[in-house]
Amino acid sequence: MNKRYKEQIEEFIYRGQKTPFGIGTIVVCFLCLLFLIVATFTQINVTHIWPVYDNAGNLVFENVTHPYVAQIPVVIFIAALLGPGYALVVMLMYLITGFFIWPVFALGGGLAYIKSGLFGFILGYIFAVIPTGKILEKKYNLKSIILASLIGVICIHLCGMLYCVILALLKVVSFSYVSSAIHSLGGIKTLYDIIASFIFLIIAIPVKMVLWIAMKGPASRKTQKTKAA
Repeated sequence: MNKRYKEQIEEFIYRGQKTPFGIGTIVVCFLCLLFLIVATFTQINVTHIWPVYDNAGNLVFENVTHPYVAQIPVVIFIAALLGPGYALVVMLMYLITGFFIWPVFALGGGLAYIKSGLFGFILGYIFAVIPTGKILEKKYNLKSIILASLIGVICIHLCGMLYCVILALLKVVSFSYVSSAIHSLGGIKTLYDIIASFIFLIIAIPVKMVLWIAMKGPASRKTQKTKAA
């Protein structure tokens, strides 16, 4: 009797398994979508010491404040939480919601948003969650967390910048817009994204251990037993 209960408890302990299909996983996917939407419209001010040039042209260290939106780290977090497959589903849900249901993108929504330079970064979410999720599925340690943070963030930024250049070549936007977009979304904010993604990935495992109870619900266990049979 004790052995049976022990086996049942073991089923709900996360030990690096792939995310199972079930009602619990679907619910977690919708929660991740909500988290991504909230992150899109949540801005924080980051203040820290940074080297700047004063009026005399001398390099000095001053406190600087930058507005920051942690949307990219949340995307990386979702990839770690759900794995590449279900994280991709969440990103597609985000696209569908922004195109046809509600303007959940940073500057609105609708199909016309394709002409926005920021849309390239949203496309980058789709391309980033697959390698990021696969890296973390193989092994979840400090090395893989650093690698996943770097690859995920760089993939999104490269996709966003490349999309801006393509729009400029097609004369949808001007090259001055591309320059300002790269300046405002790149540089120090890329560093913020990498650091924040690293922190989010550290948090992802304990969060997944808690949500694993829901994702390993009765429906998931039944599906696995059917496949095994």
